[in-house]
Amino acid sequence: MSDTTGYDIRSILTEMRQEYWQGLSAKTEVQEELIECITFTLGGEEFAFETGYAAEVIRVPKLVKLPGNSTLIIGVFNLRGKIIAAMDIRPMLRLPEPALTRSARIIVVKGKNFTTGILTEAVLGVQALPLGQFEPVVKSVDSSAREFLRGQIQRGNGMTMLLDIARLLDSPALVVSN
Repeated sequence: MSDTTGYDIRSILTEMRQEYWQGLSAKTEVQEELIECITFTLGGEEFAFETGYAAEVIRVPKLVKLPGNSTLIIGVFNLRGKIIAAMDIRPMLRLPEPALTRSARIIVVKGKNFTTGILTEAVLGVQALPLGQFEPVVKSVDSSAREFLRGQIQRGNGMTMLLDIARLLDSPALVVSN
């Protein structure tokens, strides 16, 4: 049995070459750089920081108050055998401190020097945010808070502030003195 139906390899290769060059010459859309962030609320406003710093999100556990510490550290808690300090960073950011509800959570954050928990009013989720769409922080934000913010982005009906979590964790205000 011989196959009389053949194919022309030259025409196939020519067609493939043309498709290849057309694909290269066609304008490709520039992919916008996205950063994966955990979003949450503080002082009734929406904030975010890169998920690379977030270890986990937990319900607010029983916190043991420490005597003579800063107002930022609201207590310590046991997380699977490790004692972690819980911080309320709203005073650092000059935000109002509404009463916490059942939706309050602690985001366990791993810095280069220590692990801590940041108290939030609610965790909204993990979202990819377009880095190129962030704008400088408005001047109405307190200057001492502005140093911990990388930018802001308009999303939906509101604004999301991008925290500079590395700078925040390196702040001397977080050092507990003996």
